[in-house]
Amino acid sequence: MSSIYTVNDETLVNIARVLGGEDGIRIIGILSERKNITVEEMAEITEIQINDVRKLLYRFYNHSLVTNRRFRDKETGWFIFQWSLQPALVEAYVTSTKQKILRKLESRIEYEIAHEFYHCHNPECPNTTFEVAMETVFHCPKCNEMLHRVDNTPVIEFLEKKIAEIKEELDT
Repeated sequence: MSSIYTVNDETLVNIARVLGGEDGIRIIGILSERKNITVEEMAEITEIQINDVRKLLYRFYNHSLVTNRRFRDKETGWFIFQWSLQPALVEAYVTSTKQKILRKLESRIEYEIAHEFYHCHNPECPNTTFEVAMETVFHCPKCNEMLHRVDNTPVIEFLEKKIAEIKEELDT
């Protein structure tokens, strides 16, 4: 893929994979090399069924990653759509996604800091908050084994690290 866009090729490929799988990667690859390409041309180049190409394009369009230009064929009277990547909006999509992740991580770290957790050491059972542990007299609500305090410092440290990484990425 060419590097004329503000997001790097790896990021573009990852977005395409998440939204459209391997076929999505192929479609984005074509769009990164050519502007104003029709569905039929993409289907021919990629050997993906026309309906599948359309579905992927509309999925990308719904996330503002691609745009289309519509005009009427003078011979048939039908509308023809030509598709292109929207590089500025791809970057906006990435930024928006990072902001959503950041909000979720910040919410999670607040929860981790505000609560004390207990666990029975059974891998199939979830951590239990102090409030729930009190209600069950420090027995696991799932397996009834004795609950023990869990040190969630490693979780908090991991979340702090990820939050700092995302904030740094958003600042650059």
